[in-house]
Amino acid sequence: MSSGNRILVIIVAVIFIGIIGGYAYISAESGLDSPLSVIMSRSMQHDNEQSQIGVIDTGDVMVIEKYSKAMNEGRVYSYVEGTINGYRSFGDYGSVIIYDRDTDMNPVIHRAIVWLDYNGDGTWSIPSFAEYKGKWECIKNGIKITNYNKLSGTLTFIDVTQSQKTVSIKLDDLGKQSGYLTMGDNISNYYFDQLSLTPVRAPIGTDQIRSVAIMEIPWMGVIKVYMTEDKREQLQYVPNSINCLIMLFVMVFALIYCCDIFYKHRYLRNAKRTLEEDQSMI
Repeated sequence: MSSGNRILVIIVAVIFIGIIGGYAYISAESGLDSPLSVIMSRSMQHDNEQSQIGVIDTGDVMVIEKYSKAMNEGRVYSYVEGTINGYRSFGDYGSVIIYDRDTDMNPVIHRAIVWLDYNGDGTWSIPSFAEYKGKWECIKNGIKITNYNKLSGTLTFIDVTQSQKTVSIKLDDLGKQSGYLTMGDNISNYYFDQLSLTPVRAPIGTDQIRSVAIMEIPWMGVIKVYMTEDKREQLQYVPNSINCLIMLFVMVFALIYCCDIFYKHRYLRNAKRTLEEDQSMI
């Protein structure tokens, strides 16, 4: 094998080892056997016409972390809590969680909007409302309830999330357990999951939460979405993703090629210098 080809093999091997090592590190840090999740729908997009870095778009790969680990490290907050303490992830306040809705259905990756404590008497408590600066109201039988520790009836959030949606939910119809109200970021998601997703009818308890999204790898899941026939149409909302993925691969191969040319040039230059020195000694 020539010196140039040997250098090229070394470069490819280093990249390959780096990818495998990075995956092993992510797996160890996440506390999960499968630390990556491909986004198959547009429910978390902030723009329906293009993919954006820093936002969860169709075809992105998410690095996820075990829920208990994220909790211990202080990386789990609801949207309401985020507006108070400033915690943000993926373009908005609060954390994005991955939870199970049924054993035979795909898990959901949506933003945790607010934590509800069930009081056991048909009412709910939302402690984070004590410092929440956003707009909300709760009405039962035409009467406005202002005590956030004894809520019932219809709870409404006004201008909530980056898309400034107004969303309502009937607390009396919820399953009686403490947990998060969750919702996708997209402007088209005008309902909490507890109203729009079957069979989600109760707040998402901690035992349902698989993991927490902690990092985005843009575009790397586009091929999987394209190969999934019933999800392929979702790519129409991120038409730039395929081009970005192609450009990414072109840049990687261009980098490898440039490194190869550089080392070949250096090898030839050193070989020429050695030859000249040998000839000068004759």
